[in-house]
Amino acid sequence: MTNITGIKIFDQMKEWQKQHEANFAKTEYAIQNSKNENELNTIYDEFYSETEKIGYEYNFMEGKDPTDEQIYNEQLLKLGQGEVLSMDRDGDGEISFAEYILSEKEDLTEIDDKDMLAETLTMSTILFDIIDQKMGNSDSSGTLSAEEFASFYKNLDQFNLDENSNGYLSNEFDGKFNINEASDFASFLVLNTVKPETYNDLREIYEEML
Repeated sequence: MTNITGIKIFDQMKEWQKQHEANFAKTEYAIQNSKNENELNTIYDEFYSETEKIGYEYNFMEGKDPTDEQIYNEQLLKLGQGEVLSMDRDGDGEISFAEYILSEKEDLTEIDDKDMLAETLTMSTILFDIIDQKMGNSDSSGTLSAEEFASFYKNLDQFNLDENSNGYLSNEFDGKFNINEASDFASFLVLNTVKPETYNDLREIYEEML
């Protein structure tokens, strides 16, 4: 396991996410280069087999009871502290907008093009404001704290997808993240927070800057 922050449940979660991202990227590349339907079937079988091996769910409770509110909130705060430690460049214990954007850009790879960069910058700008202003521990300070990131993860915990893959907040908290729901959560927040024209205007600004 990669030691990012020394906070075990955060580092394990990031490793879990990284393995799923690598599996998805490998599958996407294989699909683009497949020659026939038989190859596609094999590619999908390997994808689902690897997904199951990695695990569809990540349990951040470390065997503790998620119905114990104090313990549950302590585990969420660990995740929030991990986020701060992983992004904090100046050591002030808060994440500035510049630090947040830089961290998100570093997750891109050499195969990502300008469209992906513009998308990342747009989504990250909106998400920063959502976490800072529109969640349980949000304080609208212009920086992000461990407590604000903990609120983000609490909302992710209650985020579910219905049979039509539409997202909703269930108000149920079991201390587990599902990879499919975790992948859709950021888009759900953005789509339900800002108007499409606001998103498009911001996207155009970034495209012009690149």
